[in-house]
Amino acid sequence: MIDTSLSERLAPVERAIYRTQLCESPTIMAVDQTLDALIEGKSIARFGDGELMTMDGRFDAFQTPGPELSRRLSEVLSSDEPGLLVGIPFFTYDLSPDLSNAMKGYYIDEAPWIRAALSRYQRAGMMYGASEVTQAHNMYRPSFDRDAYFRRFRRIWEGANVVLIHGDGIFNGFTHDIFDNAASVHHILAPKQDAFDHYDDILNQALQAPKDSIMIAILGPTATVLAYDLHRAGYQALDLGHIAKSYEWWHNGRTGDEAEFFHAD
Repeated sequence: MIDTSLSERLAPVERAIYRTQLCESPTIMAVDQTLDALIEGKSIARFGDGELMTMDGRFDAFQTPGPELSRRLSEVLSSDEPGLLVGIPFFTYDLSPDLSNAMKGYYIDEAPWIRAALSRYQRAGMMYGASEVTQAHNMYRPSFDRDAYFRRFRRIWEGANVVLIHGDGIFNGFTHDIFDNAASVHHILAPKQDAFDHYDDILNQALQAPKDSIMIAILGPTATVLAYDLHRAGYQALDLGHIAKSYEWWHNGRTGDEAEFFHAD
């Protein structure tokens, strides 16, 4: 077993080796920088391994893959819309010492194919956001300051009118509401599974909201496309994945490393 001091000395070497495996690394904001950008009013459409696999037709946990969804996800990943951050995995290119050992192992295993998948869509001069901005609770070591993280996150919608677009029933049983500091919250319900099959109806409902609303999508790969379309329609639009579940689990002392955490929202 490697003692703590030796492990700490090896960490910079491990990160250097990790970086040397890169082809052409895109420019990606760190998690803190990405969160700051959202607080300042930017939108975000995020790509993790699920979205990338869905594009290739080999992931159906939230959505049955299909050519139209693949086309739309490709459109978003290739886009360069002013005010919209395209979120891609920051830690695929830079291992952080703050990551849990399990997450470091995940990135070491999965980074090669994720980099290869992203390389087909990289745009020169593009500044990407970190898709992990919503995942600090389940990715970082116990020493990470989750209280400060969630307080900063809640600044995005503090005192604002929020529209939540999400799977029916995903908040059932929650006792801690991350959105309770918003001025108002309106819910647009969609199927938890295969939401993209109803995309036009979901988008049309969302477009009825006043333009000063903050639009928050919690809807698997559909949320990535929805955030893009709503941003182009003039909203601040946020694809926030499991952020509400993270907040609930943190308050309940659950770590977020259970398989149930990644069930469809």
